[in-house]
Amino acid sequence: MKRFTYLIGPVFLLLIFQVSVSSAASPTTTPGPSGGSIYFDTNPPGATIWLDGLELGTSPLTYYSEKTGTLDVRLRKRLFEDYTDTVVVIAGERVVFYARLTPVSGVLTDKTTPVAPVTTITTISTSTITIPTPWPTSSPQSPVDPAVVIGAAALATGFFVIRRR
Repeated sequence: MKRFTYLIGPVFLLLIFQVSVSSAASPTTTPGPSGGSIYFDTNPPGATIWLDGLELGTSPLTYYSEKTGTLDVRLRKRLFEDYTDTVVVIAGERVVFYARLTPVSGVLTDKTTPVAPVTTITTISTSTITIPTPWPTSSPQSPVDPAVVIGAAALATGFFVIRRR
């Protein structure tokens, strides 16, 4: 059994060596760059980009073009004037396209209205609810009922008489 594992190791190494040699000897053909890339940047960002009439997306954006040469660019953003220009794409290179957009005249863009101070008035209302108290505070009368006093006196007299006997 041990001889079998010793035999498998060298066979495996030979197979790996053979695969690596054959892959290194085979020519790999990678196609050369047929186009270039364009990085679109605008101030302010968020403009919609058209390249040769094809909508690409919004800025900032990197676009990989198969075409080379001069291409037409149109940028559009709400509340800003449309921007048109051309870009030259060079094979295998990256081109940066930057545009500063102009606000449409007569339209408020970044102006804000001044903030007015807010005054808060707090009103405390007086309650009309009366809460009964356990002891009357306005009357000078005794809170004890006269019948209770007479009953207590009768009990005390009764205890006194019983103790004397």
